Amino acid sequence: MYKFLFLTLGLFFGSAGVATAQTCEIDRPIIFGGLDWDSNTFHTEVARIILEEGYGCETDMIPGSTLPLVTGLGRGDIDVLMEIWRDNLVEPWQAALAKGDVVDLGINFPDAVQGWYVPRYLVEGDAARGIEPLAPTLKSVFDLPRYASLFRDPEVPDKGRFYNCILGWQCELLNSAKLRAYGLESHFTNFRPGTGAALSAAIASAYTRGQPILSYYWGPTWVLGAYDMVKLEEPPYSADAWQAFSDNLASAPPTAFPDVEVAIGANTVFSENAPQITAFLRAYATNNELVSTALAYLQTHPEASARDAARAFLDLRPDVWRQWVPEDVAARIGGSNVLAAPSAFPEAWHFPINGVVNTWITEFVASYGNYFEALGNRVLTVILAVESGLEALPWWLVLLLVALIGYHATGHVLAPFGFAAALFLVGVLGLWELAMQTLALTFVSVGVAMMLGIPLGVLLAKFPRLRRVSLPALDAMQTLPSFVYLIPALMLFGLGKVPAVFATVIYATPPLIRLTDLGIRLVADEFTEVAADLGAKKWQRLLNIELPLALPNVMAGINQTIMMALSMVVIASMIGARGLGEQVLLGIQRLDVGQGFTAGLAIVALAVVFDRITQAYGKRNPKRTSLSRAFRRVLAGLRSPTA
Repeated sequence: MYKFLFLTLGLFFGSAGVATAQTCEIDRPIIFGGLDWDSNTFHTEVARIILEEGYGCETDMIPGSTLPLVTGLGRGDIDVLMEIWRDNLVEPWQAALAKGDVVDLGINFPDAVQGWYVPRYLVEGDAARGIEPLAPTLKSVFDLPRYASLFRDPEVPDKGRFYNCILGWQCELLNSAKLRAYGLESHFTNFRPGTGAALSAAIASAYTRGQPILSYYWGPTWVLGAYDMVKLEEPPYSADAWQAFSDNLASAPPTAFPDVEVAIGANTVFSENAPQITAFLRAYATNNELVSTALAYLQTHPEASARDAARAFLDLRPDVWRQWVPEDVAARIGGSNVLAAPSAFPEAWHFPINGVVNTWITEFVASYGNYFEALGNRVLTVILAVESGLEALPWWLVLLLVALIGYHATGHVLAPFGFAAALFLVGVLGLWELAMQTLALTFVSVGVAMMLGIPLGVLLAKFPRLRRVSLPALDAMQTLPSFVYLIPALMLFGLGKVPAVFATVIYATPPLIRLTDLGIRLVADEFTEVAADLGAKKWQRLLNIELPLALPNVMAGINQTIMMALSMVVIASMIGARGLGEQVLLGIQRLDVGQGFTAGLAIVALAVVFDRITQAYGKRNPKRTSLSRAFRRVLAGLRSPTA
C-alpha cells in the first residue's frame, strides 16, 4: 500500500515537473561577449537571467574588448553581443555582416550620447564643496585654448591633457581628428587610455578631488549618471557633414557626435538554431534614460554587482521587460518556482568587504589625493629626465654603450655584437623612440625596486620573525592581479607613467627581496665569525663579507626584477604609460597581428639584452675570489684610522 502511494505521488510530481519545465533550444551554454563597460554588462546580465529562468538555458560570458569579441561573434566562439555601437565599429561589423557570419537583431537603445565633457563645478562652481568656478565662460570646444593651463598635463607641463577615447576604438580616431581640426593640438596632448576602466577611474579621481578634467565620454554609463558633467558644444550635427567627416578624417570639418543607435548582434548559425531566443533578443529594447537609471543602482549600492542591478531592474520594471517575452516565459522569471542555487558556504557568514573598501578609498582620495599627486609629480620628474636623456643620445652611441657594458659583463668578444644587434633590430622595426620610453620606465622602476628590495632583503635575513611576518605580504604582492592595486593607484596618481611605476615596483620587487634574503642567509657562519674575531663591526661584516658573497643571489634577484618589470609594459600601456606596450595593446584592440608581433619582438630583444648582461654580472664573482677580497676589505677597514 505504501509503495503504491509513493509511486503515485512520484509520478504525479514528476509529471508536474515535466509539464512546467522549460527546455532550451540550445543544448550547450549560450555564450555572451563581455565588453568592458557597465551598460553592456548590465544588458548581458538581464538577458542571461531571462534566458536562464524563462527559457531554461545555461549561459556564460567571455570578457574582452570590442574587436576580438566581434571577431569571435563571426567565428561562432560567441553567440550574442548585447551592444554593437554601429558608428564606432563601422568596418569590422559591416564586413562580418557582408560575409553573413553575423546578424543584426535590431536596436537595443537608439539614443546613446557621446561628446567632450568637463565637470559642472568647473564652469558653475560648487558652493557645497567650496569650489569656485575656474572656467565660467567655457561652453564650447573653441573656448578650450584659453583654459588649457587648467587641464595641465604633468608629463607635458606646457600643455593641457585631453583624455581621448580608448586606444584602438573608432572614437579614438574621430577624437584625434577633431583635436587637430579644432586647432587644439598645440594646446593639448592627445592622451589615450588603454581601457574603459582606466578612463572612468581618471574621471572619478578628478571629480572626487574637485580637480579639472577634460575627457571624451559616452552614455549610458554610471559615470554620467553619478557625476554632474557638462558636454561642450561643437559645430551642429548633420548627417551629411558627419558622413563627410567620417569618410575623410584628414581634411573634412568635424561636427558634434550623433546620437548613436546601439544594436544587438548574434552569430548567424546560433540565430538560425534558436528562433525563440532570437525573437526575444529582437524584441529587447531600452533607452538611454532607462539604462542610466538602472546603472545608478551600482552607485547607490556599492556592494552590488551587475547581476544585482539587472535583478533590481527586472523587479522594478516588469512593464518594460514583459513586452520582450511571451507570457508563459515571463511567468517563470523571478517567480516562486525559481530556486536560487544554494551557496556552498553558509550565507549567514558572508561578509563582503567591497563596500567598506570603496568607501574608504573614496574618502582617502578626497582627503589625501593632492599629497599623492605631489609625490607622483616628483617621481614623474625623474622618469621624464631619464626618458629625455635616453632620447637625446644618438642611436649609435646607445649601441656602443650596450656593447661595452656587455663586454665588461661577459668578457667574451662576440657577445657585444649580439647585444648591439638586438638593439639595432629595435631601430630597424621603427620602434626606437618607444623603446627608449619603455627603457626609462624600466630603469626607474628597477632603481626604486633595488632601493627597497635589497635593504628589505637584508632585514629579513637578520630578523627571522620579520621574515615570517613578511612572507605572506610578499606572496600577496606577487599573486594579486595587477589591476587590483592599479585601481587605487589610478585614483591617487591618475593615468600615465607614475601608476605604471607603482604597479611595476609592487609586482617586481618581491623576487629581489627573497633572493637577497636567501643570499645573506647562505653565507657560512664561519666567515662572519672569523671577521668578528678580528674586530669587524656588524656593518663591516655585512658590507665586506655577506653582501659580496651573496652577490650571485642578489644579481639573480635583479635579473628577475628586470624581467618582471619588462613583462609589465603591456599593463602599463593600459593606463597610458605608452612605450612598446602601447603598440602591443593597439595590435590587440585592432586585431593587427603584425603590429602586435613587431612590438613583441622588440620587447623580447630588450629582455634578452638585460637578461644576459645581468646574468653575466651575477656569475663574475664566484666564492673563491669573493672570499679573499672580502677579508682583505675587512682587514683594510680595521687598519684604517676610522675603523
